[in-house]
Amino acid sequence: MELLSPAGNLETALAAFDGGADAVYCGLGRFNARERAENFTPESLGKLLEYSRANGKKVYLTLNTLVWQNELGPLFEQLLELDKLPPDALIVQDPGVAAIVKEYFPALPLHASTQMGIHNSAGVAVAQKLGFKRVILERQITLDELTLIARNTQLELEVFLHGSLCCSLSGRCLLSHALYGESGNRGRCKQPCRKAFWQNGEPSRFLSPADLAGNTLLTQLDKLGIASLKIEGRLRTPDYIWKTARAYRILLDNPDDPAAAIEADAIFRTVPGRRKSTGFYFKRDWKTLIDPATNGTFGERCAEVIKCIRSGMLVKVNSSLHLGDRLRVLPPTGGDGESFTLSSMENHRREKIIRAKSGETVFISGNFHAANNYEIRRIGENGFDFSRRAAALPPFRRKVDLELNFSAASWCGKISGLTPVWHIATEFAPAEKQPLSADKVKTVFAEGVPENFAAGNINVKIDGNFFVPAAMLKSLRRNFWEFFTPLLQNHDFFPEHPAKMEDFYRRANQQFEEKSATLPDDSMIIAPFIPENELPVWRQKIFAACNQGIRHFTATHWHAFALLENLPDIQIHAAYPFHITNTFAVNLAAALGATTAAAAPEMPGDAQEMLKHASILPITTAQTPPPLLVTRLPLKNGSWELSGQHFKAVTHNGISELLPTENR
Repeated sequence: MELLSPAGNLETALAAFDGGADAVYCGLGRFNARERAENFTPESLGKLLEYSRANGKKVYLTLNTLVWQNELGPLFEQLLELDKLPPDALIVQDPGVAAIVKEYFPALPLHASTQMGIHNSAGVAVAQKLGFKRVILERQITLDELTLIARNTQLELEVFLHGSLCCSLSGRCLLSHALYGESGNRGRCKQPCRKAFWQNGEPSRFLSPADLAGNTLLTQLDKLGIASLKIEGRLRTPDYIWKTARAYRILLDNPDDPAAAIEADAIFRTVPGRRKSTGFYFKRDWKTLIDPATNGTFGERCAEVIKCIRSGMLVKVNSSLHLGDRLRVLPPTGGDGESFTLSSMENHRREKIIRAKSGETVFISGNFHAANNYEIRRIGENGFDFSRRAAALPPFRRKVDLELNFSAASWCGKISGLTPVWHIATEFAPAEKQPLSADKVKTVFAEGVPENFAAGNINVKIDGNFFVPAAMLKSLRRNFWEFFTPLLQNHDFFPEHPAKMEDFYRRANQQFEEKSATLPDDSMIIAPFIPENELPVWRQKIFAACNQGIRHFTATHWHAFALLENLPDIQIHAAYPFHITNTFAVNLAAALGATTAAAAPEMPGDAQEMLKHASILPITTAQTPPPLLVTRLPLKNGSWELSGQHFKAVTHNGISELLPTENR
């Protein structure tokens, strides 16, 4: 099983690989679900790819947010840059992004993000039909359901193993957008689920689950043939990334060793986080996954603010503090807080100190947004500095393949993709002891490569046995690369890109006459969440409805298109939570059989108007506001309040929903 770690920057990527991760997932500045992370630039991503390929590792790039119609241009330009590197796979959420990648960049492998919310084999089947290599499953499936899914599909499956959990089904939380205008589906979640909601005059954290720790599940996941085990945390620090990767590497490499389990457990105990659990894997534990009285803030509570002044804050230490620790100061009610690195600390005699013990009172200088009784939590530990190594990484170098044909009288060579041929006359005597070997040629010609390039595959053919002095071989190597250097520097390795861009913009900017559509009242809605064991029941329901004359069906998720496949003379309406955000998403829905589609609920009005005029299908707008959050966890029903806004929690058929209500 692959161990997959998060990477918010080069330092955490190196920490992951050093800890034992086989692969990392990361994002660029836009179109990824952790836009608050430092993230990568094309240059730093290139460095990481250069390092990973030299060390047998993999890098997956996240493009896992929803993309509006007016953002398709920047998205495509980003894909052009990625095509030049490229990463080992792209992780996507938006159906339109998946369609664009498959059509214009088919060599880039696709992984279906957990934000797609695929949770049964029917959804996996649709992903497989569309050319996905892997599906990252919904986090709210049980181990029993996962067993059935793995049995019913041949596609690679990835599951979450460790880290923070969302209370909502993936891709179905609109709460951050409703409260703050910052969408979790767009990489900007403000995590209102970690705050205290008010009900009946009492504050409680109804939506803040414990963290996932899957160290006891490794044997079972291995038996199921799971391809990849994922650690959450692209906002985490290098110490967190290294420790989690190291602990799981120990367990994976020593599955039946009690001493290894003890060693891993000792590491886990030093990792900051919330209360640990097995997440959603066991239904019997769902009732205790959320403790409303527990602070949902990440990190170890290590100090409390006694007094805050303009030049800093006086704090009482609860556990310990050390220079270099990564800390967060925040109100006791929870929230995002303010993060900082502890760089200066004084004791009660105003002496500079490096370490403070439990019970001590110390002064931390700086300008903080804090007040009396604010908490200080440790979110990162000093001693895990990978910055120098990250700064020293070599830049990305494009690999070029060489074709070399040598004889005693003539040497010639080519570089794949270039027309000119290097040719030079030679005169070498027959070898008495050490004839020129292909291995020697490969070693020498792999050096001296022009800047920004590296030798890839070197195919060598040697006609005859002859001796070449080492100095002469290096001289010929220099002659070879001097010949090709200007050609490489001026060569366009992607001549197809301009034509791709032209065709893409033509299609993205096509205009159609706006079409209207009215959905009949008897349209059968395919449930957006169908556990694996209920798929046969739903197939029977749909077949019976079709036999009774129902011809209109609403597909609210990926699995619906598989369940409706091959039914005669039906009309399919694609609707949220199947996200329709741009014309390419519409085109994909149409290819799956949709005849009308509903715009995603978070789309701004101008983006919806653009979509209606550019769509080949009629685009509708939902008349009833959708739930702001949907979960399989049992929520406390009734009226809730947060930040002056009011909500209602209801539960039916094992699904809990948080609904918007009129503000009072």
